[in-house]
Amino acid sequence: MAFIFILRNSFFLIFSPYKIMRKIAAETDFWQVFLIFIFIFAYFKFVYFLKDGPYPASFTFFIFLINFFLMILFFYFLSRFLRKKTQFLPFIFTFSYSLLPTFLWFTSVSVLYIFLPPPRTSSLSGIFFSIFFITYSLIFLFWKMILFYLALRFSTQFGFYRILYMTILFIVWFFPYSVLLYYLKIFRVPFI
Repeated sequence: MAFIFILRNSFFLIFSPYKIMRKIAAETDFWQVFLIFIFIFAYFKFVYFLKDGPYPASFTFFIFLINFFLMILFFYFLSRFLRKKTQFLPFIFTFSYSLLPTFLWFTSVSVLYIFLPPPRTSSLSGIFFSIFFITYSLIFLFWKMILFYLALRFSTQFGFYRILYMTILFIVWFFPYSVLLYYLKIFRVPFI
């Protein structure tokens, strides 16, 4: 049943993200979050066998969980600090579903790695593919930004400017942390 809810919610996050994210913020079925994390773990297993990574899939998944819960705790405690009564559960559900664009982008890029491995040429078809890939990636980034904003909006009940302020503070904290993860060769691009 939780799998059906995930499919339904994922479909509507594409076409009416505002409405469905409001419903997700009121969710209490932890099976949905558990299944989302199972899919992400399966992705890490898939990538581990696809590329020779220095770390096992279980380790990178564990680091992902640390990143995910650090992000949630950051926004939760910051919203409490800003004198707003907030509940913790909406953060878990909304941010879990906001991982959908990340999961789909990472998975599709990994599949492309199988069929069109680098290096890619500077021929006309190579340039066309690069333009397609950049456009494709920007669409997912834009969708991720919308879901990220809505996750904060419905978890904190804050307005646009306060969410922008919280996001800037998060970037100031998270950017050096993601650079550290890059140098440790855990993530080239953070999976959040």
